[in-house]
Amino acid sequence: MSLQHTPPRGATKKSGKGRPQMEEEGPTEASASVTAMAQEDPPKKIKGGKKWEMEDLKIFLAAEMKTCLAAEMKTFSEKFQKSLDTFKVDFRAEMLVTVQQMFENWKRTREEEVKDQMEVMEARLVSVETKAQIEVDPIRQELDQHRIAITELEKCAMTSAETVNQLLTENQRLTNMVSKLNDKCIDLEGRQRRKNLRIVGVKEGREKEMGTRDFVADLLHTVLKLDHKPLLGRAHRAQRRRTQDVAHPRQIIVKVLQDHEFDEIMKKSVRSGQLLFEGVRFSIYRDYSTEVFKKRMLFNETKRILKSVPDLKYSLLYPARLRVTYNSNVFFFTEHEKALEYAKVVGNVPTD
Repeated sequence: MSLQHTPPRGATKKSGKGRPQMEEEGPTEASASVTAMAQEDPPKKIKGGKKWEMEDLKIFLAAEMKTCLAAEMKTFSEKFQKSLDTFKVDFRAEMLVTVQQMFENWKRTREEEVKDQMEVMEARLVSVETKAQIEVDPIRQELDQHRIAITELEKCAMTSAETVNQLLTENQRLTNMVSKLNDKCIDLEGRQRRKNLRIVGVKEGREKEMGTRDFVADLLHTVLKLDHKPLLGRAHRAQRRRTQDVAHPRQIIVKVLQDHEFDEIMKKSVRSGQLLFEGVRFSIYRDYSTEVFKKRMLFNETKRILKSVPDLKYSLLYPARLRVTYNSNVFFFTEHEKALEYAKVVGNVPTD
């Protein structure tokens, strides 16, 4: 029986494509021994007293071949693993080089593209800047003009503000002066009217027979029971149109020349209470200016309430100052609102 020997594969070789190839080697010792045993004559040894038969030889050869194949497979596996490791290292190195080359190519390409794009963008920016500069220059000139105009306006405004402040100060000064002069005029007018009397309610026409001055002197002497007729400077009816209304005759304005006579007339007119002439009631008042009269009229409601309060005395001083005496306390009011509030409190008048 003859056996063919298959040459075992040894170390690897790289092909042109970089793949590993097994190198051919000569027959191993195990294969050579098997071949030699196969070429010899069958053994003449006796097994159990008999010669080996063909079946036993087959079994023996099969065992020997199995042993040789196992050895060769182990050798082949070691060489293949070594070749595979070498291939892995070489493949990794080649792949790394390839990837580096691809990355360098990609990087170079991208750098060129970015450079081209940057050049395009720089050109566009230059164009836009040029256009913007052309459009902005007139605006800058206009802004400069506005800035100059605003500066001039600020200067004018500051000057005007100073002038206005001066005018306001002067106006305030003049207002205070006018107020003082007005108060002085009212005071002077009041002083001129200080000894004037107003007689209200005397029928018109009765003074025609003897004249207004003599008629008033006789009236005051008779009604007030004076010691003698007062000395009057001038007497006349109020300067307004005469009407046919008998119930509202014009007032008589009289100037008393002597101070003591004026004071006596006022005291007796207050003490007498109701004054009658020919059965008609009339009244005697001091003659005040229009401004003073309006101020004093504002206290009428207050006086009406205070009049009903027991043990309370009040008097309206010149020009318009209310004096109240209550529970041994004296109060003065120049504002009619505060006086009215006080009157409602002491008079138990409910407020709105």
